[in-house]
Amino acid sequence: MDLRSIECFLRVAETLHFGRAAMELHLSQPALSQRIRTLERDVGTALLERDRRGVRLTAAGQAFLAPARAATAQGERAADAARRAAQGLDGRLRLGFTVIASYTSLPQAVQAFRSRYPDVTVDLVEINSPALELALDRGEVDLGVLHPPVQRPQLRMRALPGERLVLAIPVGHRLTEQSRITFADLADEPMLTAPRNVGPVLFDKVTALFRAAGVEPRIVQEVTPVTTLAGLVAAGAGIGFVTRGVALATRPGVVFRDIVGVPMVPMAVAWAGEQPSPTSRRFLDVMEGHFPPE
Repeated sequence: MDLRSIECFLRVAETLHFGRAAMELHLSQPALSQRIRTLERDVGTALLERDRRGVRLTAAGQAFLAPARAATAQGERAADAARRAAQGLDGRLRLGFTVIASYTSLPQAVQAFRSRYPDVTVDLVEINSPALELALDRGEVDLGVLHPPVQRPQLRMRALPGERLVLAIPVGHRLTEQSRITFADLADEPMLTAPRNVGPVLFDKVTALFRAAGVEPRIVQEVTPVTTLAGLVAAGAGIGFVTRGVALATRPGVVFRDIVGVPMVPMAVAWAGEQPSPTSRRFLDVMEGHFPPE
């Protein structure tokens, strides 16, 4: 049985008049009568009695009345939920992000989105950039804030402002006294770095800058995430690059310095397929206010 036929029954039950009910439903009286007959056939018994004295509910019709009202109300709620989900006003947003992204304006964007769209549940997943590409491709997350270039051509992206790298140095290190630091100044320094497989393009860029300065980087330890790297610098394990966002969070025992010629860490928000999901589109709109174009 369909909701429209149930709605027809309810209107007749409320008016006890086929002609008036048909007019309110914008149906012809024969069409209304046919819908009632179809509904009664589906139910298996008569719901209405109609004679020269008028229309009245049968005992079955009286029993059917309350569940019928509940069914139409539930149907309206279901339709409303579907419309809201299609508009990105309800549902779920699965957002993946890298550690570096968590030290940008992303947390503020998530907070603003939750405030603006309280009926959307936001699931947050911290994951490195290559694994985030895979999660997007598999449909495990809807949006991912990661670091291009990406290896999967089916992903679509919107560029975000990049994050500048700075050098993390222990307090008291000789480089803290220099007003200008170059890659040549890092000769023989014990370097802490993220594994190449986490960000091969950036890793290769930084390595090339070392070699262009005539220096072979002395990597003593691979570290991930970048926040752990700052902790190891404080412990005197070596020096290494972190993003400015991480540096702004500060770390006792660590000094952060700019270095000449250091590259930016590229940032982008990505999704799988031609178009993002409705909730993703809403989040992308919110992000624009927190990640203005460079």
